[in-house]
Amino acid sequence: MSNKNEQQKRAPRETTAARQASILAGALRCFDELGIDGTTISDIQKETKCSVGSLYHHFGNKEGIAEELFIEGIQQFNTGMIRKLKRSTTAEERVKSVVRFYCDWTARNRALARYLHSRNIEFSEEARARLRQIHELYINQVFQLFTDHVLSGEMRALPLDTYVPLISGPVQEFTRRWLSGQSGSGSSISREMKELFADAAWKVVKT
Repeated sequence: MSNKNEQQKRAPRETTAARQASILAGALRCFDELGIDGTTISDIQKETKCSVGSLYHHFGNKEGIAEELFIEGIQQFNTGMIRKLKRSTTAEERVKSVVRFYCDWTARNRALARYLHSRNIEFSEEARARLRQIHELYINQVFQLFTDHVLSGEMRALPLDTYVPLISGPVQEFTRRWLSGQSGSGSSISREMKELFADAAWKVVKT
């Protein structure tokens, strides 16, 4: 009986999660094609074949959809990055994994990556607070993975707020340009380019 009750409780949650994911996916297609400002609730409703009432029920308004899409994208990226880093063991492998993951994730999720580079999102205070919490958790996880390498002398002891810009700053700028077509427009980023940035990131932080 308890298993049946648990299944009955789980079903509505799964249906809600699936509907929200469908709305966010449709909104991303609209934002990518029309821009955030150019997209209306009606556009999203038509793309997702969802009632306007359902859109407002799940996200409040277009701005709520835009915020949640950004937050979901950041969490997806962070989760993938941490998983990638945990598969590596040496300092060099982990530093280079950061760069390679940036490139591979961007190529696999071009529309979402373009959206995360957007500067047109007006975040509510609540969304800003959520993003701060997500960022703090992510940075803490990353630093935990790299601390032993610094203590062992594999990596240089630098001010804490310099590691992220030094390692991922250059490749982040490169992927932003790649997404806009300024640095090639193929379906993937070449291995040579990934290794160029990976080697550069390692050289700047290794002892």
